[in-house]
Amino acid sequence: MAASSQPSSDAVGVDLRAVRKWYGPVQAVRDVSLAIRPGEIVSLLGPSGCGKTTTLRMIAGLEHPDAGEIRIGGALVNAVAPWKRNIGMVFQNYALFPHMSVAENVAFGLAMRREGRAAIDAKVAAAMAQVRLAPLADRRPSQLSGGQRQRVALARAIVTRPSVLLLDEPLAALDRKLREQMQVEIKQLQREVGITTVFVTHDQEEALTLSDRIVVMEEGRVVQTGTPSEVYERPRSRFVSDFIGFTNAVRGRVEAVEAGTATVAMGSGQTIRVPAEADIAPAQAVDLVVRPEKVEVDPPEAARPGRTLIAGTLRHSVYTGAVTYHHVDIGGGETLIAMTPNGDGHAGPPALGSPVTLGVRPENMLVFARAG
Repeated sequence: MAASSQPSSDAVGVDLRAVRKWYGPVQAVRDVSLAIRPGEIVSLLGPSGCGKTTTLRMIAGLEHPDAGEIRIGGALVNAVAPWKRNIGMVFQNYALFPHMSVAENVAFGLAMRREGRAAIDAKVAAAMAQVRLAPLADRRPSQLSGGQRQRVALARAIVTRPSVLLLDEPLAALDRKLREQMQVEIKQLQREVGITTVFVTHDQEEALTLSDRIVVMEEGRVVQTGTPSEVYERPRSRFVSDFIGFTNAVRGRVEAVEAGTATVAMGSGQTIRVPAEADIAPAQAVDLVVRPEKVEVDPPEAARPGRTLIAGTLRHSVYTGAVTYHHVDIGGGETLIAMTPNGDGHAGPPALGSPVTLGVRPENMLVFARAG
């Protein structure tokens, strides 16, 4: 499928303004405001119960907001019925009709709109070609693999040329390898048709792979919005850093802050200097956070210049094929993990039990005030 970075001429934006939703005494969505640009693919990411699916269902019209506005293409749709919003939706369980063939499933929305047979046949053929299912037109869903059923659901959602495509954890039932394949295919298809897309997932890798922007939600609120690299590299809170990818966290206490740099004493007694945000103050308990791939592990005599250096002892290494994870005891009951690629020509790690020096570029060490 050929990729295109341009939205289709009929792509529209989605705008949520201070949207709220209660279920009895429980507030599921809390003042969510979000502007999604025409042709953009945005992932709503967060743990179960964070409000992401409720937000998606309100965009679709399957739930009604208790406060705030939802606009599609600039038009207020709070009181507009789901079938009048020109939305395409793919559910986690695909929701295919088992008694219908693949072609009949794809044609269903067009038939409901009472389009002519010739137009339906042409649009179904085009949609099925886009998802590479043309040879399977006469099969029933029970005769398809999980990935094929997913493609049928996508074809059915796009065949009506909706203004907005909504995907509610559509890959959750697939195995890892097929899920990764479908992530790439959905991204390519979205680029090809240029449709504004909102994707709900609790899987960080899906969000990083698919999204132009990621919206991280916690307890009904949006806690960070940004490109995949912004959210991964510069999380704004400990919650986001923990939820997006694996991270190291070491406890410490701030000894001094000067000119945007904090001097932090760790439990081992080692003191390091790292960049600090404005809310970090002397005597404050903090967490030092760094991604394993940002940590270098070397013998003490080979420590690299320009790094924040932390002394430790290599306790064990875990080989995973492409990379090795080195677990380093830095004292005070704390461990830092360094991830190194297993490339040709690289020297092996120091022996287990030997002293090592961990190096981190200062800008890659994040400091967050510790909760509680």
